[in-house]
Amino acid sequence: MSLVMLVDDDTDMLKLTERWVIKAGFETLCASSGAEALDILKAAKPDVIVLDYAMPVMDGPALYREIKAGENTKDIPVIFRTGKEDEESEAVLKDLAPAGVIPKSEGKPGLLGILNDVIK
Repeated sequence: MSLVMLVDDDTDMLKLTERWVIKAGFETLCASSGAEALDILKAAKPDVIVLDYAMPVMDGPALYREIKAGENTKDIPVIFRTGKEDEESEAVLKDLAPAGVIPKSEGKPGLLGILNDVIK
C-alpha cells in the first residue's frame, strides 16, 4: 500500500482530501504547514507528496525546494494541488517541474487520477 503525504494549511480541505485518498486505498500522513511537513519527513518517507501551493510562512514552492534539497527526500515525487491559476504561479510551477500539478477545482477524480499516474 502506497503512503501519501498531504500538506495543506486549510484543515477542512486536508481532512476531505485525506478521506478521498484513504478510500482509494492509500495510507496517509498529514501536515498543515511546511514546518510540520519537514518534521514528519525526518521520520517517514512517503511514496508521494501532495502539496498545497499557497500556505502562510512557508509556501508550497519553498517547501518543495526544501524537500528536493534533502538527501533523504529529494527523490520523493511531489504533486502540487492548487487553487492558483495566475501566470506568475504557473511560471513558478514550470520552473520547479514537479511530478504533477492538479487544480483544486478538479476535485476527487483529478487528484486520484494524478496520484495513480505518479505512483505507478
